[in-house]
Amino acid sequence: MSNSAKIKAKRYYDSWRKEKTYSPALKSNIKITLKGWRHITGATGHKKRPFGDIYRRLKLLPYAKIVIKKSTTIQNIVVKSKRKYYAIEAIVNIGEKDSKKLRKVRVIIQEDKKGNYVFLSVMDKKS
Repeated sequence: MSNSAKIKAKRYYDSWRKEKTYSPALKSNIKITLKGWRHITGATGHKKRPFGDIYRRLKLLPYAKIVIKKSTTIQNIVVKSKRKYYAIEAIVNIGEKDSKKLRKVRVIIQEDKKGNYVFLSVMDKKS
């Protein structure tokens, strides 16, 4: 992964953090914090991500915002060590080189101790 791709993604993420991102699925605003950035880039935690995985997730950040704003359904709720994680998904048109492909993009939102919804991660499923 090129450093410039990471810098560009960080700029995008930092500007996204200043916006209000409302989720119709959770009927609430979603906080975009450094927790999501660190999770995706593997900066903290037990998970060290391969570069290809980090790069793919960083490229999905703009689609994560779209999924949060457009999706009206919670796909899945998981409770791990007293924390709730919500998965919301949408099929989005992802631009790749010269073409666009439909892909399922999944966004993970974590509920914090205060009941706030916090963006945690984004992933896709290749068809």
